[in-house]
Formats: sequence, C-alpha cells, structure tokens
Amino acid sequence: MRSGVIASFALAALVLARTAGAGDLADVKARGKLIMLCYPTQTSTFVAVNIEAMREKDLRLDEVRETKYFKGIDVELVQGFARSLGVELEIRPLTKGYDALLPALVARQGDLVASSLTSTPKREETADFSDSYLTGWVVVAVPAKSKIATLDDLKGKKVALMHGSSQLEFVQSLVPDVKIMLTDFSLENYVAVQEGQADFTLMDSPAPVGESVAVSYPDLKVALRAKEFGYRVAFRKGSDLVAAFNSYVAGAKQSGDVDRIVERYQAAWWGDKKPTPAKP
Repeated sequence: MRSGVIASFALAALVLARTAGAGDLADVKARGKLIMLCYPTQTSTFVAVNIEAMREKDLRLDEVRETKYFKGIDVELVQGFARSLGVELEIRPLTKGYDALLPALVARQGDLVASSLTSTPKREETADFSDSYLTGWVVVAVPAKSKIATLDDLKGKKVALMHGSSQLEFVQSLVPDVKIMLTDFSLENYVAVQEGQADFTLMDSPAPVGESVAVSYPDLKVALRAKEFGYRVAFRKGSDLVAAFNSYVAGAKQSGDVDRIVERYQAAWWGDKKPTPAKP
C-alpha cells in the first residue's frame, strides 16, 4: 500500500511539472525540433513571410513550416537559439491575429512565441517572458499635417490598432476616452490614418519626434514618443526554456550577433535609425 501511495505522489508530481512546462527543454531536445509560433506579415522586420515563394509552391500560410519561407530579426534570433540546442527550427505561423498566439502556446502548439512581442500585465498572466533583447519606442503616428503633439491632444480622437496587439492594451490605459478602430493587419492601421478614417495609430519606431516613423510609411510622422519598451519572447508558465534562451541571448549580445542581425534588417524598415539592443 505504501509503495502504491508513493507511486501516486510521484506520478502527480510529474504531471504537475509537465503542466508547468518544466520539461520543455528536454522535450525539444528529444524531438530534435524547436517550434516557434508567430504572426508574420509580408513587410515585418521581425517575422516576414515570402508570399511569392508560397504562391510558386501553391502553399497557404498555415501550411508553411520551413524557415526558408521566413526572414527577420526574430527568425534569425530563434534560429540561432535552436542551433545552440542542437535542434532544427520549425516555424508555425498563425493566421488569426496576435490574440491567437498565447492561447496556442498554452495549448502546446509550439514551444515559444517570437513575433515582435512585448510583455504586458495581461500577457504575463498567461505566459513567462524572456529578458529584453532589443529596446524600442511606442510612438504616436499621425499624418504629416496633424496638429497632435501631446497626450491631451489624443482625448476623444480615434486610433486604428490591430486586435490582440499590446498597443491596444497600452492605449486604453494611456487615454481611456480614446475611440478605437480595430483592424486585422498593421498595414490597415496605416491606411486608416492616411485616408482619414482614424486620427492616429501606435507604432514601434526608433524615429525621433517630427520625423517619419519608417521608410515604409514616409507620410506618417512621429507626433510623440509614448513609451520605451523591450522586445521579448514568450514561453509557457514555468518553462525551463526561458533560462536557456536568456543565456543564449546574453552571449549573442556580447559577441555582437544581435547587433549584426539588427543591422541586416534596419535599413529596409527604419532607414538610418534603429532600435537599440538591450544591455546584457
């Protein structure tokens, strides 16, 4: 009887450990594959998908798994992490938006989420986050002729934001009485502001006040910098992959690999401005 009770406790402890994600690193190594969840776009600096290559192969986005169809800062960073573990990287793109990423992670559809992600109090209730590997700014982006210059100017205005984005949670705490126009893609935010359907949007940009937010959006300027933040990777609660990833990134910063990765992508998106790699 005593041995049966001990066995039951041992099994319960094992189940709890697995649920908490404590064995994720062992699972990845046994599988020989690290699975990255993301919400890619065609123009993202962090996770961009090659639409033309997909069309040539007659592939839908939810069918794409090979890293050759993707590029970006997050792709290269996680690919390096996978190599450090001695495993391959598989990318699983989700098509329903940012708000589908963390539920998919919890449901064990992937090992981590890397998709120009940042942590928020609401997200931290669901997932653990890595240390910041890159520092950026959330800026208020407006048409070039807009008079918006302060937070008070945003009161009663309409903002275009993608559903599920951290910026949606942020703007509601920043300006409670702002009007919200929800979109499916970041490009729709830009179009809404450009065409006068919304007064402003929030974007990640290292550009200073008064300058264009990005090379891709030359007719939107930075009205003000709202918040400095760090880009991070999300893991299941209690996952031992967090410590492994943080250790890898610390080494990549010291070796200059993070700087080199950012350099490869910064010109196309930020021009002569770029976000700053976070300190080790």
